[in-house]
Amino acid sequence: MAIGSIDQRLGAAAGRLWEMGDLAEFRAGLLSVMRELIPAEIASYNEISREPPAALVVGDPHDSLGALTPERQRQFAELVWQNPLAAHFTRTGDASAQRMSDFISRRDLHRLELYDLFYRPIGTEHQLAFTVPAEGRLIGITLSRCTRDFSDVDRELLDRVREIVVPLYRNLLDRARLKAVLAALDSAGAERAPLAVFVVHGGGALEATHARAERLLSVLVAEEHALRQLREWAVLRRHRRGIVRQGEPLRLSVRGEGLLASYVYGDPGGLDAIALHAGPRPAVVVMRDMGLTARQADVLEMICAGASNFEIARALTLSEHTVRHHIEEIYRRLGVRSRIAAASLGARALRAEDRGGLLS
Repeated sequence: MAIGSIDQRLGAAAGRLWEMGDLAEFRAGLLSVMRELIPAEIASYNEISREPPAALVVGDPHDSLGALTPERQRQFAELVWQNPLAAHFTRTGDASAQRMSDFISRRDLHRLELYDLFYRPIGTEHQLAFTVPAEGRLIGITLSRCTRDFSDVDRELLDRVREIVVPLYRNLLDRARLKAVLAALDSAGAERAPLAVFVVHGGGALEATHARAERLLSVLVAEEHALRQLREWAVLRRHRRGIVRQGEPLRLSVRGEGLLASYVYGDPGGLDAIALHAGPRPAVVVMRDMGLTARQADVLEMICAGASNFEIARALTLSEHTVRHHIEEIYRRLGVRSRIAAASLGARALRAEDRGGLLS
């Protein structure tokens, strides 16, 4: 193909991409543009958060990646680091277009659990990908083929596409970030400004949006349990988009003080936000006053929030058998016989505590 022809096609592609108004439109539109420039069976946008494991995966054609349930995306987020391209991008910080075949043989590829569970079912044998720089998460833009590998010309062309994509993504991300922060502030009302606002990215990663939020995030990093609880809750809320619009705030205990985290949904495909407010006495303290151990208090708090045994086990790093044992002991100590009755007692105690607060 003549250089002039390539330049013309890149120019036309750039024009189409810069007409896109938000992140959701960008993800879908970018993939179709890429497949027109470089023929491939599948193009995908992969936004991965490692802690907790979570992913936002978009494919073109629409049904090319199969059923991407929240659980399947979480499983993909756990296994994707077996992909030599993901490992290379993460280890080196290199964001340029790379071929998978330059890092692994087909025989070794076929030995991967990632291949058996995700690539084999869709026929993927060859990949060409680049990354978009992103703090705390991996964003990979990938082309996949079944038979013919990608050429050096394909790789050079994808690098030129990347030069268009990165500034466009940053522009749309800035817009989405501002919109999410404003939505969080609006949800709180002028009389109750939040202490801090985090945005929640598509793959579940949290980002501090201002200096106080950054300081609070550093405190949460030291309070490992509280940070894990907030991250798990954010991923759960993100996956329940369209099922619940609001929901009870999450209560956190940070250095002995209480915080309330409210989840604010943004535009579909955009960024969500978390507004953190000073809250009442930590729930674990309230529930321990009811005669529960600290771990039983954690379990009852999540029961009050509507979590299933499976969700409680994941958030608290327990087995479901251990969760069931804690619930039985909670029933015994509270003198109740059902989950609903236990949740009712817990919620009543927490509502009583809403009349005061350590940080108010």
